[in-house]
Amino acid sequence: MSKILVIDDDVDMCLLLKRFLTKNGYEVALAHNGKKALEELEHSEPNLVLCDFRLEDIDGKELLIKIKEKYPRTPVIIVTGYSDIKIAVDVMKLGAYDYVTKPLFPDEILLSIKTALQKNRFAAGKCGDEWDCYNHR
Repeated sequence: MSKILVIDDDVDMCLLLKRFLTKNGYEVALAHNGKKALEELEHSEPNLVLCDFRLEDIDGKELLIKIKEKYPRTPVIIVTGYSDIKIAVDVMKLGAYDYVTKPLFPDEILLSIKTALQKNRFAAGKCGDEWDCYNHR
Protein backbone atom coordinates (compact mmCIF):
# COMPACT_ATOMS: atom_id res chain seq x y z
CA MET A 1 0.00 0.00 0.00
CA SER A 2 1.42 3.38 -0.99
CA LYS A 3 1.77 6.07 1.65
CA ILE A 4 0.91 9.69 0.92
CA LEU A 5 1.93 12.67 3.03
CA VAL A 6 -0.67 15.45 2.84
CA ILE A 7 0.66 18.88 3.82
CA ASP A 8 -1.91 21.64 4.27
CA ASP A 9 -2.51 24.24 6.98
CA ASP A 10 -6.27 23.83 6.47
CA VAL A 11 -7.14 21.06 8.94
CA ASP A 12 -10.51 20.38 7.27
CA MET A 13 -8.82 19.93 3.86
CA CYS A 14 -6.33 17.50 5.42
CA LEU A 15 -9.08 15.44 7.00
CA LEU A 16 -11.14 15.43 3.81
CA LEU A 17 -8.14 14.28 1.75
CA LYS A 18 -7.23 11.66 4.35
CA ARG A 19 -10.73 10.18 4.26
CA PHE A 20 -10.87 10.24 0.46
CA LEU A 21 -7.40 8.77 -0.10
CA THR A 22 -7.88 6.10 2.59
CA LYS A 23 -11.11 4.99 0.90
CA ASN A 24 -9.10 4.68 -2.32
CA GLY A 25 -6.55 2.34 -0.78
CA TYR A 26 -3.77 4.66 0.37
CA GLU A 27 -2.15 5.07 3.75
CA VAL A 28 -2.13 8.77 4.68
CA ALA A 29 0.00 10.88 7.02
CA LEU A 30 -0.81 14.53 7.72
CA ALA A 31 1.23 17.65 8.43
CA HIS A 32 -0.17 21.15 8.98
CA ASN A 33 3.02 23.15 8.42
CA GLY A 34 6.43 22.88 6.78
CA LYS A 35 8.31 21.99 9.95
CA LYS A 36 5.99 19.09 10.76
CA ALA A 37 6.10 18.01 7.11
CA LEU A 38 9.88 17.67 7.16
CA GLU A 39 9.71 15.73 10.44
CA GLU A 40 7.01 13.44 9.02
CA LEU A 41 9.02 12.87 5.83
CA GLU A 42 11.94 11.61 7.87
CA HIS A 43 9.75 9.46 10.07
CA SER A 44 7.38 7.90 7.54
CA GLU A 45 9.18 8.05 4.16
CA PRO A 46 6.02 8.42 2.05
CA ASN A 47 5.77 7.31 -1.57
CA LEU A 48 4.24 10.66 -2.58
CA VAL A 49 3.73 14.14 -1.15
CA LEU A 50 0.61 16.23 -1.74
CA CYS A 51 1.54 19.77 -0.64
CA ASP A 52 -0.41 23.00 -0.42
CA PHE A 53 1.56 25.87 -1.93
CA ARG A 54 0.81 28.43 0.77
CA LEU A 55 1.57 27.32 4.29
CA GLU A 56 1.84 29.45 7.41
CA ASP A 57 5.55 28.89 8.03
CA ILE A 58 6.97 28.29 4.52
CA ASP A 59 5.83 28.55 0.94
CA GLY A 60 5.45 25.50 -1.25
CA LYS A 61 8.41 26.43 -3.43
CA GLU A 62 10.83 26.46 -0.47
CA LEU A 63 9.38 23.25 0.92
CA LEU A 64 9.57 21.58 -2.49
CA ILE A 65 13.27 22.48 -2.72
CA LYS A 66 13.92 20.99 0.74
CA ILE A 67 11.99 17.82 -0.08
CA LYS A 68 13.75 17.33 -3.42
CA GLU A 69 17.20 17.93 -1.87
CA LYS A 70 16.67 15.17 0.67
CA TYR A 71 14.21 12.88 -1.17
CA PRO A 72 14.79 13.44 -4.91
CA ARG A 73 12.80 10.37 -6.01
CA THR A 74 9.67 11.21 -4.03
CA PRO A 75 6.99 12.68 -6.31
CA VAL A 76 5.51 15.95 -5.06
CA ILE A 77 2.16 17.29 -6.23
CA ILE A 78 1.65 20.97 -5.44
CA VAL A 79 -1.92 22.01 -4.66
CA THR A 80 -3.04 25.63 -4.61
CA GLY A 81 -6.13 27.78 -4.51
CA TYR A 82 -4.34 30.39 -6.64
CA SER A 83 -3.83 29.56 -10.29
CA ASP A 84 -0.61 31.21 -11.42
CA ILE A 85 1.18 30.06 -14.57
CA LYS A 86 4.56 31.47 -13.48
CA ILE A 87 4.44 29.62 -10.16
CA ALA A 88 3.29 26.44 -11.92
CA VAL A 89 6.25 26.62 -14.32
CA ASP A 90 8.67 27.41 -11.48
CA VAL A 91 7.61 24.47 -9.29
CA MET A 92 7.63 22.07 -12.23
CA LYS A 93 11.20 23.16 -13.05
CA LEU A 94 12.11 22.54 -9.41
CA GLY A 95 10.88 18.97 -9.63
CA ALA A 96 7.18 18.96 -8.77
CA TYR A 97 5.35 16.15 -10.51
CA ASP A 98 2.16 18.17 -10.95
CA TYR A 99 0.52 21.49 -10.06
CA VAL A 100 -3.18 21.19 -9.26
CA THR A 101 -5.58 24.01 -8.46
CA LYS A 102 -8.39 23.94 -5.94
CA PRO A 103 -11.13 23.01 -5.91
CA LEU A 104 -9.80 19.49 -6.26
CA PHE A 105 -11.74 17.12 -8.47
CA PRO A 106 -11.59 13.54 -7.16
CA ASP A 107 -10.91 11.85 -10.50
CA GLU A 108 -8.25 14.42 -11.43
CA ILE A 109 -6.29 14.16 -8.20
CA LEU A 110 -6.52 10.35 -8.15
CA LEU A 111 -5.24 10.15 -11.72
CA SER A 112 -2.33 12.46 -10.89
CA ILE A 113 -1.45 10.41 -7.80
CA LYS A 114 -1.71 7.04 -9.58
CA THR A 115 0.35 8.24 -12.54
CA ALA A 116 3.06 9.74 -10.31
CA LEU A 117 3.33 6.54 -8.27
CA GLN A 118 3.35 4.40 -11.41
CA LYS A 119 6.14 6.39 -13.05
CA ASN A 120 8.15 6.41 -9.85
CA ARG A 121 7.87 2.62 -9.41
CA PHE A 122 8.73 2.02 -13.07
CA ALA A 123 11.77 4.36 -12.88
CA ALA A 124 12.94 2.53 -9.76
CA GLY A 125 12.66 -0.83 -11.56
CA LYS A 126 10.09 -2.14 -9.08
CA CYS A 127 7.85 -3.68 -11.72
CA GLY A 128 8.24 -5.50 -15.00
CA ASP A 129 6.53 -2.95 -17.18
CA GLU A 130 4.40 0.17 -16.92
CA TRP A 131 1.18 -1.85 -16.92
CA ASP A 132 2.32 -3.80 -13.84
CA CYS A 133 3.10 -0.49 -12.15
CA TYR A 134 -0.29 0.97 -13.06
CA ASN A 135 -2.21 -1.90 -11.48
CA HIS A 136 -0.37 -1.49 -8.18
CA ARG A 137 -1.47 1.05 -5.59
